[in-house]
Amino acid sequence: MLTTITPYWNRPDQLLTWVRAIKSATLPSIRHLVYFVGETPPSWWADEAAENVVAMCRTERPGMSIGHYHNLGAEQANTEWIMKLDVDALPHEGFFSALIQHLDLAKQREWFNIGMVYINSVWSETNLGRSQKITQQVYSHLLQNPNACSANSYRYPAASNFVCRRKDYLDLGGCDPGFRGYGWEDYQQLFMLELHQRQAHPLSSYLPVTLLNVTQRCRDEISRPKALEIWKKDWRMCLLHRHHKGSSDITYKASQHANRIVLFNYIKRYGIN
Repeated sequence: MLTTITPYWNRPDQLLTWVRAIKSATLPSIRHLVYFVGETPPSWWADEAAENVVAMCRTERPGMSIGHYHNLGAEQANTEWIMKLDVDALPHEGFFSALIQHLDLAKQREWFNIGMVYINSVWSETNLGRSQKITQQVYSHLLQNPNACSANSYRYPAASNFVCRRKDYLDLGGCDPGFRGYGWEDYQQLFMLELHQRQAHPLSSYLPVTLLNVTQRCRDEISRPKALEIWKKDWRMCLLHRHHKGSSDITYKASQHANRIVLFNYIKRYGIN
């Protein structure tokens, strides 16, 4: 039914928590591909990971686009649906059961964006620690108390963990190979999928798309509205972002502007509204 795709490198503080959250939430019809980039699974992997969580070891050094691994995962998946799933995005115990219900009813070309609520450091340690399952009660408590628990002024589900049909993703070309590291590649994928679903340009024409506003436009007109849409239909359709320190990865910082240009050039192919 579904394959999740998670690129991973140098995030040991997040990995064990994520593996345990997946183990408590997963279903037999789901396969989870974790791409270890330039490193091997930790010593505890065999004891902690569920049987359907598969370690895929890659020899590349970090710097290849995260979207490159989404493309690999789509090619290697044998399910109708695929999902981008970040290692700091944690599902509650009932998440995948709820998601499957939506996939069973999905229309042609339809895709979903599963947002995250960004939990602050105090509540992350208290409720999203390594030894704790994310129960429905914990999930409900965190979402019902956003002013106390959230690390983001935007209190609704945000960011992007897309879910789409594997065939659609591959037929549309997947993530543009021009991206490097991480940053804005997810907006290209969301733009691609929304263009396909609507069969029309997904960014409104009230303001021209420019290099300066392209990321904000994708966030405000595709990413956040799509995440809010499914969450309003089903309160279970949200992930919890476990707090972590900001990235010190120079590859990430160096790639931001270059990736913005790649995103803008991709959208330009379909006209600048």
